[in-house]
Amino acid sequence: MESSAAELAEILSDLPRHGRLIKDRGYRQIWRFEQDCKAYYLKFYPRRGSKLKRMIRGNPALAEFLRLQRLQKAEIPAPRPSNVLVGMRINGRIGDAVVVEAIEPSVQLDHYLNEFKLRGEPIPQHRQLAGQLRSLVRQLGEARMGHSDLHLGNFLLKENELYLLDGYAVRLNGMRFRDVMLLGHSVGRYATRTDLWRGWLELGSSPMLPKKNPVSRRQWRKLVERATAENDYFGRIAIGDWRGFYFKQTRFPRRWSAASRLTITAEDWQKSWPEIFNAMTSGKLPWLKQSRSGDVAAADVTLNGTSLPVVVKRPFKRYWYRYFNEIGRGSRSRRAWMKGWRLIARNVPTAWPLLILEKRVLGYVTDSIIVFERLAGPTLADVNLDALDPGQRDMLFRRTGKILRTIESFGYSHFDAKASNWIVASDDKLGARPVLIDVDGVRRRKWVALGIDRLLRSMRGHRQYTPADSLALCQGYAPFSPHLVAQETPP
Repeated sequence: MESSAAELAEILSDLPRHGRLIKDRGYRQIWRFEQDCKAYYLKFYPRRGSKLKRMIRGNPALAEFLRLQRLQKAEIPAPRPSNVLVGMRINGRIGDAVVVEAIEPSVQLDHYLNEFKLRGEPIPQHRQLAGQLRSLVRQLGEARMGHSDLHLGNFLLKENELYLLDGYAVRLNGMRFRDVMLLGHSVGRYATRTDLWRGWLELGSSPMLPKKNPVSRRQWRKLVERATAENDYFGRIAIGDWRGFYFKQTRFPRRWSAASRLTITAEDWQKSWPEIFNAMTSGKLPWLKQSRSGDVAAADVTLNGTSLPVVVKRPFKRYWYRYFNEIGRGSRSRRAWMKGWRLIARNVPTAWPLLILEKRVLGYVTDSIIVFERLAGPTLADVNLDALDPGQRDMLFRRTGKILRTIESFGYSHFDAKASNWIVASDDKLGARPVLIDVDGVRRRKWVALGIDRLLRSMRGHRQYTPADSLALCQGYAPFSPHLVAQETPP
C-alpha cells in the first residue's frame, strides 16, 4: 500500500512526463496515466480569479468528486472517483484535481453511432441502446439529480453497457426540461421518430411531444458562429489581398462528403489557391457556368495530400442595386458560406463549403470567391431514371421531398429548388441519394410548399419523369397527408 502511494505521488509530481494530456479547454484539463497496470484520468481545474471569487464558487474538483460519489450511491453507472488533490501544480499552474478510474476499453457514444452512419450500416442493438439511455437518464431524475450537459458525448459504451461520463455537470436539484431537450437534440441524427416518442413519454413532463426543440437553435448557432472565427474546426486565412475563412476539420464526418473526412491546414490553401485563381482568371479551368451573375468553374485541389474535386464560384454584381444592398448583408459568397453551414448544422446534405475569400477596399467588398466540394454524379435534371432499380427510384424522390420538408421545418424556404440544383450521388449501400449543390436560394422565410412546387414544375421537363415519381416526391414531403393516395403509372 505504501509503495502504491509513493508511486502515485511520484506520477502526480511530474504528470506531463508520466501521463498524457487528452483535452485542454483552458478552464479544465484531462490527463490519462497508468498505475499498477490500471488506467486513471485526472481532471485538473486551474485556479482562476480572486480568492474571494473562488470561495464563492467553491472547489470544482471537490464538487465533481462528491457528485460522482452521489452517482455511485444511486447505482448510476459512472466512473468511480479515487482522489481529490488540492493545490496541485502542473507545468507551473496551480489548481485542484480529481482522479477517477478509467472505464476501458470504451468509446464515446456519439463517436460509436457516427461510425455506423459513416459506413452506411445499421446501428447494432439500436433498440437496446436507446432503452439503456432512457433508463440511465430516468435513474438520474429519480435520484433527484440533473445534468446540464446531457449529450451523447458524455456517455461511454463498454461491452454494450452505458456509463455517464462526466460528473462536473451533475446537479443536485433534479432533472430539468432543458436537460431532456439537450439530449433530444444530441440524438436527433440517430434516433427514429419512435425513439423520440418513447423518450418523451418516459422522460418528458407532458403527454405531447414538442413540435420544436428550443435547445436546438442555440446548438446550431454555435457551429455557425465558429465558421467565421479561429478555432479547432475553422481558421482565418490571408493570401495576398484576399482575406477569409477555411474549413479545417469536423468531429463527425458525413457520409455524403469526402471533404468532411479531411484535416486541412492554411498551408494547403497557401500552396493551392494561387494556381487555382490564375487558372480561373486565364480561362484554363473548365467552366460549369458563365453569366452576368457570376462564373462557376471546376478544379482539383490537393488538401492534406488528397486530391479533391471542387467548385469555384465568383459572383458578380449584375444589377446596380447590388452595390448598395450588400452593405450590412455581406457579399453573396459570405451569405452562401453561412447558409451552407446552417444546413450542415441541421444535417441537411449539401455540398461541403471549404473556403471563402474576399477583397475589400475601405471595408467594402469589391470581389469574393467561395469554394465548395464538387460532388460526383448527375443532376436530378439529367439522371437516367429508367436505369435505377424501382425501389431506389422511389426512395430517391422520397428522400428529396423529405429534405425540402426538413428545410421548411427549420423556418427556411428554398426559392430555387429546381432539378439542376440537386446531385444524385450513387451510394453502394444506401442507393441513390439527393444532395443540394446550390444554397443561394435557401432563405429564412416560411413559405409553405414553395420548394416542392418549384421542383415539381422543374421535373416536368425530364422525359422519364412519371406520375409515380411525382407521388413519391410528394409523399416524402408530406408523408402524413390524407390527400396523397396511391396511383398507378399510365402505360
